[in-house]
Amino acid sequence: MLLKKMSTLLSLVVLATMLLAACAPATTPAAPQPTVAPQIVEVTKIVAGTPVVVTATPAPTNAPTATNSPYDDKAPIKVWVDAERAKQVQAFIKKFPEKGKLIEIVNDQLGALVQQKLQLYNNVGGGWPDVIFEDPSTWHTVNTVAYNFFPADLSPWIQKDTLDKFYPGANEACKTTDGKLICLRNDIAPNMMYYNVPLFKEFGYEPPKTWEEYLTLAEKVAKEHPGYTLGELDGWEPALMWYRVSECPLLEPLSPSKFRVNFLHPNCTRMSEMLDKVNALGVLDKQGIWSADYAKVWKANKWLIHFSPSWFPDFVIKGTYLDPADAKFLGTVGIAPIPNWAEQKKHVTSNVGGGSYAMSSHTKNPKLAAELIVFCSTDPEVGKAQAATPAYQPSAQQWGAALLTRVPLLAANPDPWKVIDQSAGEMWGGIAAQDSAVEGPPKSSPIVSPLFGQAVTDKKPIVGIAAEVQKQLVEMVQKSGFEVETTGP
Repeated sequence: MLLKKMSTLLSLVVLATMLLAACAPATTPAAPQPTVAPQIVEVTKIVAGTPVVVTATPAPTNAPTATNSPYDDKAPIKVWVDAERAKQVQAFIKKFPEKGKLIEIVNDQLGALVQQKLQLYNNVGGGWPDVIFEDPSTWHTVNTVAYNFFPADLSPWIQKDTLDKFYPGANEACKTTDGKLICLRNDIAPNMMYYNVPLFKEFGYEPPKTWEEYLTLAEKVAKEHPGYTLGELDGWEPALMWYRVSECPLLEPLSPSKFRVNFLHPNCTRMSEMLDKVNALGVLDKQGIWSADYAKVWKANKWLIHFSPSWFPDFVIKGTYLDPADAKFLGTVGIAPIPNWAEQKKHVTSNVGGGSYAMSSHTKNPKLAAELIVFCSTDPEVGKAQAATPAYQPSAQQWGAALLTRVPLLAANPDPWKVIDQSAGEMWGGIAAQDSAVEGPPKSSPIVSPLFGQAVTDKKPIVGIAAEVQKQLVEMVQKSGFEVETTGP
């Protein structure tokens, strides 16, 4: 039994690592190296569908000049992707075999090693991959002098009508404050509220639409049905799970060199105060969202509400929390929009997960690299078969149409896909119109998650750690070489 339990726990940890690979915290950029004088170079842009060579002055870098024009559309390209996105690249190769002969797929580890390897290639003056799949925040991290401004601007290579078919705000995470599109979003992960349909009906409860209603429900559950849970409280992405949906400006880009850090803002404080109140009622599980013990809460049918991204039904609820072969669980998991505060002017959600493709500014074949990126992110046949919710709406509709078939544990009424589809277009943009998945550089998780987890474990009030969170976030941003604004909006 002990071995079985350890095996189950290990499987959960591995699953969490795989699912969150695209949103792993980025490392802090190294200090910029001495620069060389800028040169006038030729750059190819697409004007009315035709490549046009223009001159431009690139930003000074510590590595060789990025791709010169004219480009070589026969040059091979190297593509770094995880196993899941390798299937998308292979679909392109199968559909376009002649172009596929120029593509080398490299299943490389994502996350911190991307930054380390890019700096190595800068130092040696070659070896850069042409296309990489990663968390959007990575591209902001490496769009700096220290990384030789690695991501290329994709804007000239993608038609506007194609971009217009992505979910509203999906590609804002890929935009720089000076208007460049340094990546293209492949998938998104709006946070949802999952609820136990049979128990809500039995207990006479309604899914809360506001956080005020959620707090009232917590008080009822604590009194009427102690032992039932209304969510998991731990250190897993608290900034994205709780605070972004509250429109909390804990880390917002204001310009290429300046960030707002204001965890003491009223929008942040209201969420901390509510979590402290609900936590004190004993209705939040604190064993860990990826723990085998929390899965037991689900199997014992002691859960009422759970907050997680849109990929959770496919990859965690199905098989890990609940057995889809067990008839008593079929159709029991309802999906509703995540609550907002009653005073919020329009409904917003946050986002945990979702990755993007970027093209190297050093590629010798940007035409093929960009074509591959667009195909992987917009082809409907590819999209409907991918792991998470496509960011491209035509693909997402096909992906969502099969949701109930893939996850029969979900309740059919209301239609879970319609709820996810609506939420996918409501991700909070924040100060710089960037979506919930990206903050950086740098990212708040390395600071907020440990402190939040410690507050939960030590039974400290979450309000009580606010000043320390603020202090450490400011120090982190300043050490990363950026200015900090601590007031507003």
